[in-house]
Amino acid sequence: MIKWLRNHFDREMIRPLIYKVFTRGILALFAAQLAHFFLPAGGTLSSFSNLSLLLGFIFALSAVLAWLRMDGMKIPHAKLPRMKRKDPPFLTGDLADHIDDDIVTFDELDQEEQNACVLLADLILTVICFTLAAIV
Repeated sequence: MIKWLRNHFDREMIRPLIYKVFTRGILALFAAQLAHFFLPAGGTLSSFSNLSLLLGFIFALSAVLAWLRMDGMKIPHAKLPRMKRKDPPFLTGDLADHIDDDIVTFDELDQEEQNACVLLADLILTVICFTLAAIV
C-alpha cells in the first residue's frame, strides 16, 4: 500500500485531499445530526455510535468504488449542468500572488489523481467513523 501511495500521490494533491475530507466529513456529521433528530429515540440508529458505524460502512463502500474506478471500471455519472461561478473581485489582492507554487484544485488534477484523492479521502473518513463508533 505504501508503494502504491508513493506512485500515485503527489505533493500537489494535499490541498484537494484536505478539502475532500473536510467537506465529506462535515456532510456526514450533518447527515448524522439529521438522522439523530428525525429518527425515533428507541430505534437502532438513534445512537451516535450506530450512526458513525453506518457512515463508516458507507465511506468504505465509496472507497471500494473509487478503487474499482482506479482499476479501470467505468461508473456512469449523471451529467448535471454546471454553472461557472464568478470569483469576487479582490480589493487588496490575492495571497496566491505571493506564493511561488501554483494552487491546484481538484478539477485541475487528471482523472487518476482525482480517483486517488477520492480513495484516500474515503479511507481517512472510514477510519475516523469506525474510530468514533468504537469510542462512543
